Amino acid sequence: MLSPLNVSRETIDKLKIYEALLLKWQPHLNLVSKTTLKDIWERHFLDSAQLFDETSNKNLFVCDLGSGAGFPGAVLAIMGCKNVTLIERDRKKCSFLRSVSRETKVTFSVFEGDVKDFLHKADIITSRALAPLKDLLLLAEPLVKPTTICLFLKGNSIDTELKEVPFDIKMNVSKKQSITSSEGALLTLKNIVFPAR
Repeated sequence: MLSPLNVSRETIDKLKIYEALLLKWQPHLNLVSKTTLKDIWERHFLDSAQLFDETSNKNLFVCDLGSGAGFPGAVLAIMGCKNVTLIERDRKKCSFLRSVSRETKVTFSVFEGDVKDFLHKADIITSRALAPLKDLLLLAEPLVKPTTICLFLKGNSIDTELKEVPFDIKMNVSKKQSITSSEGALLTLKNIVFPAR
């Protein structure tokens, strides 16, 4: 199921609960693309889980932007990140996310609202399939401090998206191929400096 990663039986059991909830809520909320339902473990769980090893300190404050169905934030919490907040403005999706926390008995916070209204700085910011990079950075800006690391899962347009980032946003960029897609990439951004507003 999560063969490339070494996870415990307890973690697998919690992800199975998550999977059952996702399938139960999907017809009402359209949480993920229907074409991915037959491959939830690789397309969603494993894809999200690859960020876990990038979070060296599991006590750091992780904020997941536009969580939707909870990827990657809820998966990271289930795997062992201790301080995770999922930011989602859709009320019904927030209800789903809270049910995942309750049923799996894994503690994570759900902030219902816009990112701009979340008034806390993050150690790590994650996002998956939310927006083009230049828009994602502007969304993340209020949460960024000098030591913040952004971990973004991106698709095959990543090189184009990097070129579209305004020159006055400074950052150190590294990328590596996704373990679930030959076209996908894990983008790591550090030392992010935004222009003075």
